[in-house]
Formats: sequence, C-alpha cells, structure tokens
Amino acid sequence: MKEFRKGRKLFCVPLMPDLKGIGAQKEYQEKATVYWQQVNEHLSSLTKLGEPTHIFHESVTETGEPAMKAIEQMNEGSHNLIKATLGNGAKLEVAEEPQLLNEYIDWSMCLQVIGRSQDVVKKIIGFQMDASKKRLKHFAKRINETLKKEESGLLIMSDESRISLQSYLPSDIRFFLVHPPAFNDIQRLLRELLTPSRDTTHE
Repeated sequence: MKEFRKGRKLFCVPLMPDLKGIGAQKEYQEKATVYWQQVNEHLSSLTKLGEPTHIFHESVTETGEPAMKAIEQMNEGSHNLIKATLGNGAKLEVAEEPQLLNEYIDWSMCLQVIGRSQDVVKKIIGFQMDASKKRLKHFAKRINETLKKEESGLLIMSDESRISLQSYLPSDIRFFLVHPPAFNDIQRLLRELLTPSRDTTHE
C-alpha cells in the first residue's frame, strides 16, 4: 500500500451519458444509480492512497457555481460525486479550453448528420480526430501543471477519451481505474440503446 501512495495519482471515473428522451430510460437510470453508488464505494477505498485535491471533469470550462450548475445538467451522478469530493477539500479545476472543446463537438455533430458520401465522412473524421488530439493535449497539459508531487486527482471523463488522454500525460502519473461491477452492465445497455438498426437504412 505504501508503494501506491508515492507519486502523482489520478482516480479515473468513466462518465456515463445522460439518456433523457431515449427509450428504456427507466432501466438505464436504475443501472446508473447503482453504478454511481458503486463508484463512491470504490473511491472510498482508493482515497486511502491520498484524498483527491483536484477534480478534472470533461466539458467543464468554468469554475465555481456556474461549473456546478453545468455539471448538474450534464450528469446528476457526477455532480453528486463532485459535491462530496469538494466537501473533503478538493478543488474543481478547468482543464478544457473552450475553443478546442467546441471545435471537437462541432465536428462530432457533423458526423451525426452526414453519411451519403464516404469521402466526406473520411474528411470529417480526420478533422474530428485532429480536434480531439488538440483538445486532449491541452487537457493533459493542464493536469500535468496542476497535479503536484504526491498529490491525487479525480478525473471524470468518458473511458474512450481517457484512454487517449493517457498517451499525452507523463509516465510518473499513476492511473487508478474506477470500474465497479455495474460498469459492464451499463456499457452493454448503452450499446443496445445507442446502436441504431441498419437493416434497411442503406439498402
């Protein structure tokens, strides 16, 4: 245990999307409630390695009350987790650069409304990947500048983005993944809800 207390640490919690307006919302919300309960339990054991002093939440571009209101609208589970962590003395940091975040979101939205031309799709994917790279590089830079020697941080971000983010962070930062039992269940349900039927769309 002493060995794990050394150095800089990031406790990584996968951010699950809010599925308001999508079918099977009740089932999803039930699983999400269990998920966030288990996340809290898992984090309680991890904080023995050091209480988080900094909180990094994707898509957050402000601090203070405006940030908390934005997070509450984004995801109630992460909002409650952050409130509890702030109560233990942590600080909510801004790791996103608004312009880079908006560029990434805009290209992602473009991908949702195109599809007739594969050449266009490939170009948009290229633009999106470039925007994602710039965004995550800045995010990693902010974490590296903020997280001091022996400090612990809480990172709340989609698993996909977190995997990419790791490649931009120095090797002295240790990652502790918070993947409770409900993680796999909710991932399966998300795939079922968000994967469109393609039986006749392009035939």
